[in-house]
Amino acid sequence: MKIKLYPVPMSKRSSKWIDGLRPEMPVSRAARKTLRRRLRPVGRWLADAAGRAESSPEFVHQLRVSTRRAMAALEGYAELVPARKYEKMTKLLGRIRKCAGTARDCDVFFERLTEGNDAEHWRPLAKRILELRGEAQEPIEKLHRKLRGGKFDEKVRKLVKKLHTPEHEQETTFVEWARHGLARNVSSFFEAGSADLGDVALLHQFRIEGKHLRYALEYFSAAFGQEVRNELYAEIERAQTLLGIVNDHASAIEHMTTWRAEWDDAALHALLDERLATEQEALRDAKQEFHRWWTPQRSAELRNRFAVVLQLPDEEHAA
Repeated sequence: MKIKLYPVPMSKRSSKWIDGLRPEMPVSRAARKTLRRRLRPVGRWLADAAGRAESSPEFVHQLRVSTRRAMAALEGYAELVPARKYEKMTKLLGRIRKCAGTARDCDVFFERLTEGNDAEHWRPLAKRILELRGEAQEPIEKLHRKLRGGKFDEKVRKLVKKLHTPEHEQETTFVEWARHGLARNVSSFFEAGSADLGDVALLHQFRIEGKHLRYALEYFSAAFGQEVRNELYAEIERAQTLLGIVNDHASAIEHMTTWRAEWDDAALHALLDERLATEQEALRDAKQEFHRWWTPQRSAELRNRFAVVLQLPDEEHAA
């Protein structure tokens, strides 16, 4: 399998925001629009990742991103989705995300090995990674064959149609639902941020909670003012960027350690040892850069700003 670095047009990418929502609209209407907008792109990107992966690694990247966003939206409206439909869709999305994740990890590492002036030095290792990338493509194509012919879109249609809506009582508004849901994500984010973030595992958990919060901000933002999109989201996005760099190096170290134990090739072992040393140093630098930016003061200020937007009582957001 060959990987060519041709970009995917921005017009083809899914929007991060869910437009057309109003704060006072019934939450069931907001949920239907959101879930359609989040779930349908997964099927389209799966088709591209299965049939056009050789033209650009961006297709698999967008598949993984769209799947994560879809799973986050499902979680945000979980109480409105019939339990069986929710379980089946989250299980399917989990399978797609896992396949896309394996392939994407290979793409990222391959690009990092081949983009520098020392690409020739890493060629044997890059060749082996490319072989792994070819193996990772098979599960993606298998899933696409199983879901082609509009089967995924039909699953989405049936799930959205079955959303719960109250018949005999006044329905919750979108803003009320969003305030409650976003408050849970904010609480989980800052709780994870209060741990010992010098520990890579706890730093990774903080990144996961930050990712959940970022996706929730994307599909709930229309319920609030522009500060959410223009300022608060940017702060979470910056944290995610810095934590993503940390994660890239930590993930590379984990993969290479596994490969070294599995591969019986002295030349590859030597390259892996050399690269491991580089990645470990880069991981230290990335962690230091994150901690220089994410200070206790920044954390406290951001928490208070979320509390104002969400209109939380003082006791719920005290630092």
